[in-house]
Amino acid sequence: MKNLRQQLHNIPEPSMQEKKTKKTLIEFLQAETDLKIVDCGSWFYAWKKGVNKTAQGAIAFRADMDAVSLDGKTVGHFCGHDGHSTILAMTGKKLTGKTTNRDVYLIFQPGEETGEGGAICSTLIKEKGIAEVYGLHNIPGYAKGAILLRKGTFACASTGLRIHMTGSPTHAAYPENGRNPSETLARLILEVENITREFQRQGKIVRMTVIGVEIGSNSYGMSASEGEVRFTVRAEKEAEFESYLKEIRKMAEGMARKGGFTLEMEEIERFPATENHAKEVEKVRGAAQKLGLQTMELSEPMRWSEDFGYYLRECKGAFFGMGDGEEYPQLHTAEYEFPDEIIEDAIMLFFTLAIEERSVLS
Repeated sequence: MKNLRQQLHNIPEPSMQEKKTKKTLIEFLQAETDLKIVDCGSWFYAWKKGVNKTAQGAIAFRADMDAVSLDGKTVGHFCGHDGHSTILAMTGKKLTGKTTNRDVYLIFQPGEETGEGGAICSTLIKEKGIAEVYGLHNIPGYAKGAILLRKGTFACASTGLRIHMTGSPTHAAYPENGRNPSETLARLILEVENITREFQRQGKIVRMTVIGVEIGSNSYGMSASEGEVRFTVRAEKEAEFESYLKEIRKMAEGMARKGGFTLEMEEIERFPATENHAKEVEKVRGAAQKLGLQTMELSEPMRWSEDFGYYLRECKGAFFGMGDGEEYPQLHTAEYEFPDEIIEDAIMLFFTLAIEERSVLS
């Protein structure tokens, strides 16, 4: 178990480039399990056939394979996906030789960090008639091994939003002869803050973060003629997210039109809200309690995003957390490495959900 996790840790690969990682996992599953492996190009799944043909739908579990790029250069497993993949692969080993009531699918997904992989792999849900899907994420700041549960939204919807305005150049001594977007972009940032506060006053969980602003050039003789602001925006629920984005877009369009600027807007790395189903959350709780694992309720959704939301659009399921430890290094930092101590309990939780759904989950 630890050897596999370390193998994966030593070959981190960026989103949608997980070739060595995928090869390592497939070779492990071929050597150590009796599951059927289906290679789908950028991703793959392992499949175990159930014995009861009348069982209602299949069950699936998902792990992500990609690593994090901290600064555009340093790539490493600073989010714990090496641990997630190890848990799922070892669940396959645990299932070997066992009887399952219904078909079990283990989905090994690329590109979670960019939100691409979930959209690709979630097509398997309809294709195979999967009725339930489960996934997990390790989370620092909580008791080691604690199972973190939340009905409704577990992780927020989010997207990067690039807003670019182009006016017309002129000599810096005669700014009135050109169109400089700097004032408009500055006011746009303040107006988006106002939109955010209004949504929050209505009790909605939304947030905007300015990621970057670029206006003009380093030529002191020229008035700036184009610029852009980059936001990350997020919200608890998908419907609120759409409404929030619509208001921001509407504001940008109106301000660009009034200032006479050409407007470009682009969404980057969009993630849906990960909205859990209540009954499936209770199934996770039941399995955890059967194993004697501590469970904790989250009062608010995680602000970060997870592309597991694509799966939950297709069928019922639940995404849950597992504590790394209260004082553990934070995700997406150079100090972070997945704690091996929580792997075994995670395997047993997935295994219990897969093999004992009648007794544990009724």
